[in-house]
Amino acid sequence: MVTPKNASAAASKPKRPAKKRRVQAAVTTVEVCLNVDSPKIREMEKKAAQRRGFKWALGLIIIICFLALLKVTVQEAILKNPQFALRDVAVQTTGPLTVEKIVRATQLTQGENLLTINMRALHTRLRQLPPVKDVSIERDFDAGLMTLRISQRLPVAWLDCAKLGMIAGRPEVGYLLDHDAVPFPCDVVSEALAGLPVIRYPGLAQKTAGVALQDLQLTAALTLLKELESRFENGQPQVRIIEIQTPYSMVASFTDKSEITFGVDDLDVQLARLDRVRIEARQRGWEIESLNLLARQNVPITFRQPPDLAGLQPEPTVPVSLPKTPSVR
Repeated sequence: MVTPKNASAAASKPKRPAKKRRVQAAVTTVEVCLNVDSPKIREMEKKAAQRRGFKWALGLIIIICFLALLKVTVQEAILKNPQFALRDVAVQTTGPLTVEKIVRATQLTQGENLLTINMRALHTRLRQLPPVKDVSIERDFDAGLMTLRISQRLPVAWLDCAKLGMIAGRPEVGYLLDHDAVPFPCDVVSEALAGLPVIRYPGLAQKTAGVALQDLQLTAALTLLKELESRFENGQPQVRIIEIQTPYSMVASFTDKSEITFGVDDLDVQLARLDRVRIEARQRGWEIESLNLLARQNVPITFRQPPDLAGLQPEPTVPVSLPKTPSVR
């Protein structure tokens, strides 16, 4: 029997939460094949493939027709258009290289389309000509004109070497030199080219047209030639031939038939001494035949006529007789 006292005690006592039971559900994996195959499905896929193939074929035919139409349009409007045909070639140049040879080197034909000309190949063909230094090309589509501006190397002398078959002053076998020591053949000898001085170099080892010669003696000869040409403008005799005789010496022949020997080194010092000798010779009327500037002291010099040396030689001393003094014994 539950008494009030027991009831109140039971009511005041907290209730424990009920324990939850874990329930583990069983997982089952089922593989479903979605590739359902049937005659109806195969028929539908076949018709879909035919439709795709038809679309691809139609697109390819359209592209081919478009390209063919574009090709015909380009040929008729551009390639076969007489407005873009080459009618003439104008060459602007000055030098030993003739206009006819330049035109032949271009390999251009009349009527050729100006748009299809390979400008880079044309530029290369012209630069391969040894006398050519620089090339500028312009196209005039309205006039059908190709303008070539050719900058040729400026020749300053003939290069003569019988061993290598280079003969100065002769066409085809004659070679010219510019200030950069670049040799190039001469096809036509004009009056101006015939008057150029000659650098004779019997010991030259090789020649390559259009390529600078790396030779110390030849470089010194060109430097000497430049200095002597500037002195000719100031009234000194003109140099005609510079012959490189040895690896350390060269002989310059002038229009006054004088021959001056120079060393390869220290040209400034030698030219200064030559200037002093020329001035003295002009003032005294001397005709110099030969002068060797290799010697640093007591320079050898010869004259065609006995020179007037008045005032240059020391006056002879006159012996003076002293009076005899009597001797004292």
